[in-house]
Amino acid sequence: MRVLDLQRIRLEKNISQVKLAELTDYPQSFISVIERGKASAPQELIDKVVSIFGIENIEDYISEVANPNLKKKVAKRGKRDGKSADPADDIDTAGASPEQAIVSNFLELLKKKEEKIEKLEEEIEELKKELAVYRSTTCK
Repeated sequence: MRVLDLQRIRLEKNISQVKLAELTDYPQSFISVIERGKASAPQELIDKVVSIFGIENIEDYISEVANPNLKKKVAKRGKRDGKSADPADDIDTAGASPEQAIVSNFLELLKKKEEKIEKLEEEIEELKKELAVYRSTTCK
């Protein structure tokens, strides 16, 4: 998939994601999603970036991977159970609108956090039971 290397443009222009978000009227979180290669930049955003920075040949910033270092980072982190170390990397929002990508990422991460909380709550209950047994046998 051909994508806009938004991070490269941003870094060459020496601006933050927050500043780019302000200039383009897109949420910073969506800029981040695009830079991680989890969503494609909509044509409206591409047009704004071209206009704001006076880019003459946008093809110079089109690549197969939005962040050229992304593959290296994922390879360095390694894989766990067929998934990347960062849960957000496993969420596929390519082609989604900015709002859809943000909501999709948020809901998926929320679901994973809720699952972790449930497991921790179960562990706490088990520890409480063990503590009760320990107290009943040692405090007599």
